[in-house]
Amino acid sequence: MSEHSSTNEASSSTILDLERTERPSHTKDHFYWSEDIIILAGGGRVDMSAALLKLDKQSRIKFKLSAVSFSKQGNYAKVTYQNLFSILRTTLEQNTTTPFSLQWISMALDRKAFRGAKKIIADFFLHIRHLSPDLITHDCIRFLNDSAASPTAPRNVLSDDPEVSWLTETEYEALLSMVWSDYDKGKCGTQVTLIRLLSLQFARRPIQLANLKCCDVRESDGSDSDGLIGRIIDFPGAKDAEAEFNFRDSKSEPHPLADHLWDLCQIQLSEIKKLYDYFFDITLTEAQVKNLPLFNCFSRLEEAQKTIKGHYKLDIMENLSSEIFHLRSRRLVNVIALRYNTPACIFGPESRTHILAPTPPISHRTGKELVVSAIRLRHTRARQLARKGVLPHILSHWLGHTTGSALRSYYNDPAETARKIDEAMAPALAPLAMAFMGSLIDSEHQATRADDPSSKLEFASEGKLKDVGRCGKFSFCATTSIPIPCYRCKYFEPLVNAPHEEVLTALLTRQTTEESALRIGGQRNLLIPIDLSADIFAVRSCISRCSARKIELKIAE
Repeated sequence: MSEHSSTNEASSSTILDLERTERPSHTKDHFYWSEDIIILAGGGRVDMSAALLKLDKQSRIKFKLSAVSFSKQGNYAKVTYQNLFSILRTTLEQNTTTPFSLQWISMALDRKAFRGAKKIIADFFLHIRHLSPDLITHDCIRFLNDSAASPTAPRNVLSDDPEVSWLTETEYEALLSMVWSDYDKGKCGTQVTLIRLLSLQFARRPIQLANLKCCDVRESDGSDSDGLIGRIIDFPGAKDAEAEFNFRDSKSEPHPLADHLWDLCQIQLSEIKKLYDYFFDITLTEAQVKNLPLFNCFSRLEEAQKTIKGHYKLDIMENLSSEIFHLRSRRLVNVIALRYNTPACIFGPESRTHILAPTPPISHRTGKELVVSAIRLRHTRARQLARKGVLPHILSHWLGHTTGSALRSYYNDPAETARKIDEAMAPALAPLAMAFMGSLIDSEHQATRADDPSSKLEFASEGKLKDVGRCGKFSFCATTSIPIPCYRCKYFEPLVNAPHEEVLTALLTRQTTEESALRIGGQRNLLIPIDLSADIFAVRSCISRCSARKIELKIAE
């Protein structure tokens, strides 16, 4: 009887679900409404006050509920949801037709941003349709899905515009010099300098830099870093097709770290720890420091603390690794673009120190301040490596691409191809460029302008003028350094029996003087150095041709 009773009690407790009324966990939505403003906790807000005026009261309530429930699905990154609400705000404000009607969608598709985000917009409209069928019809959603995709815009990497295409070597070096100069002069701190140098060196996306943690700068034995041994930096992946949409859930991208960047990272790690210690008035452990963002500032800590404690109702010290502590990528975009020298990793009285604005270098192509962006640096670095001969599959891995299809533009480099062709053909073309190109004459009577005295070309030797040939076209050449340049001119008509050897001797003597050490009274001109190698080659070629002609004449005799 007792055994049967205990069995009934066990089954009763299971059926009754005794833990159903346990205290719920503190879970809060990432997106929430404050009146007509939708807020991403710790990540900005979108004011939709004017946009929602286009809807009646009931439709407004349904839209708000749909927006929050759609964001909770987690099918997209938080920033993508935020971008969706921003696009809908602008479209609702500027579209004068009835919201979410066929005419409204037709006009909305004329907007580039709306058409570019039509997939997530269609998903959102389907979600609204599921919750509130009267707010939008299936015909509208079908019309949106059937619309053409956004036209492909010209790629900046292939552009001829000097303000959007990749940087030249001169521009890149000027930018690099400016970054180090500003750091040396105290115009910006370690944090801003390190962000710019990492972007110049590794061409990572701003979101990847923003998501870096202190533990990502480390020494590796190669077991968990694709075989890289020594000092490395693990960049969190971005745009990984196999990744989820949560914080730092993409595959990491390890890269070796040079000594100068390692040293700056160590300084930055020290400054970050001091910032947190000061803000929380405690001394963090080494394990806690590893989970901190590599880049941060005092104001971001204040905002993160307010969000974690006020909105999520969580313990701040147990959530030091939260993404809310990380800087927004937009702030790093501005740092890389040389708009600001902040955020700085300073605190206390020093935080009120006046930070000087960056001074971009001048572009040699435009004569204006150099336009810098993260995408330009990415294109530039990729092309630099492509020009160094890095194979496509290696460059794809270096850039963090999962396929090599996006790399064609970096290897589509006509200027570099022309340079390589010129370099390869130079040894063969150089003799042709320096060769004798004239026409030999046996006597002055065979000259093209035999009856023109001004066509005679003479060479001064031992105080005498010796005839070396005729000019077949011009007469004003007599005012130049005759006859040296003539030996490379196709209109030169040298006499077979002229003293060309004396011309060669004079050239060799002059070249020897040019190459000799500087001495008082010498003929060497430091301001205008002379290279007679091409002329010497041409005269020797002429002498060789004359010798061959003399042999022919003897045979004929």
